[in-house]
Amino acid sequence: MLISLRFIRTSQPGRSAHKGSRPMDENKFWQIIEGAGSLDKTGVDEQCASIVDALTSLSLDELIAFENVRRDLLNRLYVWPVLHANFIVQSYVSDDVFEDFRHWIILNGRSRYYMTLENPNNMANYIDVEDPIEEITGEPLMFVVENAWHGDIEEEEIEAEVKYPEEPFLGDDWPSKKELKAMYPDLFSKFWNEEMIAKFHQ
Repeated sequence: MLISLRFIRTSQPGRSAHKGSRPMDENKFWQIIEGAGSLDKTGVDEQCASIVDALTSLSLDELIAFENVRRDLLNRLYVWPVLHANFIVQSYVSDDVFEDFRHWIILNGRSRYYMTLENPNNMANYIDVEDPIEEITGEPLMFVVENAWHGDIEEEEIEAEVKYPEEPFLGDDWPSKKELKAMYPDLFSKFWNEEMIAKFHQ
């Protein structure tokens, strides 16, 4: 699922649109994410507002690089085990729900991102919310670059610079309840909600 960027076209004097900026690697990306605060202490909206603040001083090249790292990290989470975890935690999945779930994992920082990628059962060690359906969403992260950029440049030129990784094909059969419990025992014990699953899948 591709998300189009809609940029605000208002001028910001003294800001470089393209050349001469430092390339952004994954380390710099995580510095910005983690420098905006921890989801253990702040909400998603507040964290993403702080990310926008950190991005506003960057050039267009750096913003595009940030966007490309975000898309790459998001794409790496497009795997069956993370989708299984999404279902266990939130009792249902859809394209939008899965995308928001993966963005929320990114907002939790580098260490949690990679421990989740290694084994989503590890999420049981850091998810601490009262309502997983309402509280676990990273949707605002999709729009931080859009909200940070204020410049005179056409959307088509920006779109041409952004990379769109191809999402892998998920072709395996969906596991049974028993199999999910065996694969993700801690996550299953903490979040499996038969009542909510029945409600969402009537």
